[in-house]
Amino acid sequence: MQRQLLITLFAFTTLALAAQAPLRSRNMRFEQTPVKRDKVALTGFENQHFTSNPNLPVLSNRSALESTLGETTYDLQSNSSTPNRLDKLANGNLYGTFTYSAEASAWTDRGTGFNSYNAVAGTWGAFPTGRIEDVRTGWPNVGTLADGTVVNVAHSSASKIRLSKNVGGTWQYSDVATAVPPGVLWPRMAVGGPDGNTIHVICISLPTGNGGAVYEGCDGHLLYFRSTDGGTTWDKQDVKLPEMNSDYYSRMDADSYGIDASGETVAVGLFGDYGDVKVAKSSDNGDTWTTWTVKDFPIDAYVLDSGYTYDQLFPDPNAPDSLAILTSDNAGDVLVDNDGLVHLWYGDMYVLDDAAANSSYYPATMGLRYWNETMEEDAAVYAVEGIIDANGNDTLDIAATSDIALYYSSLTSHPSAAIDADGRIYVAYSGLTENYINTLANPNQQHNRHVYVIYSEDNGATWSAPYDIITEDFISEPDLIDVYETMFPAAARFVNNRLDIIYQQDFEPGLSVRGDSDPSGTNYINHIGLDVSELGVINNTTAVNPDVFALTLSPNPVSVMAQVAYELPNAQDVKIQVTNAFGQTVKMVSLGQQSTGKHVYGLHTADFAKGVYVVSIQAGDKVASSKLLVH
Repeated sequence: MQRQLLITLFAFTTLALAAQAPLRSRNMRFEQTPVKRDKVALTGFENQHFTSNPNLPVLSNRSALESTLGETTYDLQSNSSTPNRLDKLANGNLYGTFTYSAEASAWTDRGTGFNSYNAVAGTWGAFPTGRIEDVRTGWPNVGTLADGTVVNVAHSSASKIRLSKNVGGTWQYSDVATAVPPGVLWPRMAVGGPDGNTIHVICISLPTGNGGAVYEGCDGHLLYFRSTDGGTTWDKQDVKLPEMNSDYYSRMDADSYGIDASGETVAVGLFGDYGDVKVAKSSDNGDTWTTWTVKDFPIDAYVLDSGYTYDQLFPDPNAPDSLAILTSDNAGDVLVDNDGLVHLWYGDMYVLDDAAANSSYYPATMGLRYWNETMEEDAAVYAVEGIIDANGNDTLDIAATSDIALYYSSLTSHPSAAIDADGRIYVAYSGLTENYINTLANPNQQHNRHVYVIYSEDNGATWSAPYDIITEDFISEPDLIDVYETMFPAAARFVNNRLDIIYQQDFEPGLSVRGDSDPSGTNYINHIGLDVSELGVINNTTAVNPDVFALTLSPNPVSVMAQVAYELPNAQDVKIQVTNAFGQTVKMVSLGQQSTGKHVYGLHTADFAKGVYVVSIQAGDKVASSKLLVH
């Protein structure tokens, strides 16, 4: 089946390069005319060759707040949603990953590029010069177990999920157990569990378009896997999650899903285009699941290229065509907050399957949607309404249809979410720019994409204006900002006073491996550590001495249960949070408003791994912490 692309025709306006105006996102409407092209999901093992790009600028001095952790010639970090490629520890150290290759053709050396950041030194290690695996892989995801072991999953050319564990400085390898005959590809991973040693993995069965077969009635079936012992064994294999099956989908796309975990709470988001957007949540570490429909596609189990009628749809007065359906662009993210509630984001997209049975979509659709589990089903709202209206004229000023590089996603897309200890939620995403036109792009000028950040201080009820981090204040080559293309942002889940983001940057909008099929060149995997005060975030909690609350932990050391004793000077809302030595939340409980006086909370530690933990009590705007040793 062919998937095709609707490129839009606009009311054209010539736009001169200028400094960016105050950031206001607008969902700008315009007439759209379909132009059809193919969309292909890649595994990375295709035998392709593209010549080098002669138009790329020469770098001078890459030294600023932005830093580079690696280089790659393989520029497709994801077909849709971005993997969990950046992990942050409580001490500020980082582990970053990306799909690495140094070849300009075939990419036979492809695999996980891995680097680490030392927070004390403030530097990354030397650029990777090879993959960490013993086989050819792609699509890495990184995490850290409770004992500090770094784990990474990626898919291999054998259509298996390869688990790599760094034990004593040496990478050890194994495959995630599966009985799916076609094999599995495009994994996502999250680390959680009661003791911080559970690895959760999702992926899809190998689709027919990539040489696979229909599995359990679905062409590319989402599957869930679990290991509770850090990847030694897998007690859940090939699990079909509720409602994420052939009753609702005839197919699922590569990378059109995401996963997050905090303690025993796990969430999986599925961002269908010709299917529902759904989220499944487990509060018992993946044993049982509850599923919500975030965006309802009007036809269940729709078969691509079969065509539909107006009678099957709900009228949409904003649609560019009477048969166009507003849905997802396949690229989204999911987050479990500090209270165990699930949040989800995805890019808007209009799709169309007309009477000629030609499935298509509109790449100039914009808008980043948001939903959480306190909302009604099928009721997602805008976190970001559209792209930045740089000149404030309410018009999308694009000089030609070919000025939009082909990423097969919304103009506001590829969200990656993070959270701090106070419950503030941060989202990095990639958005098209109006006022940065890359005249060096080959074969014609194209508008760049920048990485933006939004945040919410009220659990998603409202969102800040977008903040462009690709600015002269942060990037290492400010003279090249007019040709600075940034995609696939990945935020470290844990935020202290700094939000850490990595992204792919080059000087050519679009991709070499699909879409525009641009000439191959060097792509930089860059990191920015953004002080949240730059976003306007004010930390409303003050760290105080444990004596303020007469906080005591006993026994300490403990093996089974610790008594958390504290005293409140007045009635206040109270939260207790337990984090391990790597900043991962292993326990979070909201106790609500408690009266003035002494209180005791029984903290069960029998399931905790041996080690040092930090127990924090937040009462009102004050937070006190104390260390607890579990043996």
